Amino acid sequence: MDIQSIINSIQPTDVAIFLVSFAACVYCFVLSKRLRALQDTKDGLGATITAMTNSVSAMSQATHDTRTRVESMATRLAHLINDGEKMCKRLEDTIMTMERSQTNVTNQVHAAQTELNVLMRDVLDQSRARIVEMTTLMRQMRAMSEAGEADITAPPPRAKSA
Repeated sequence: MDIQSIINSIQPTDVAIFLVSFAACVYCFVLSKRLRALQDTKDGLGATITAMTNSVSAMSQATHDTRTRVESMATRLAHLINDGEKMCKRLEDTIMTMERSQTNVTNQVHAAQTELNVLMRDVLDQSRARIVEMTTLMRQMRAMSEAGEADITAPPPRAKSA
């Protein structure tokens, strides 16, 4: 076969198929080059995907750590609230006890004051009675003393002669 017969046997559709195949090869070569650039882990999409994967992993870890801390803080807060409620109850009980004690003490003080007033009246009444007795005794003593002085200054009674 010579070249002339090969050229005569080529159909226009064969040329079109060849050109389309050549264009497809060139397109595949360009696509391959672009895919390699995208998969490049330094500058391409691969680097972006790697960075995003690392970011997602770090974010997941941070979220997990945050959840753990929040759960711990929530548990601690629940204990603190519980302790606070217990302390409030104890304070309320203490306040009620103090109010009762204050009422009892106030009543005892009033009772003691009343009793003291009664005792003071009794003592004052007894003192008055003693003062009256002492005054009476002193008057009697003065009267006796004055009568004794009058006997001394008066001449002795004379004996009656028979």
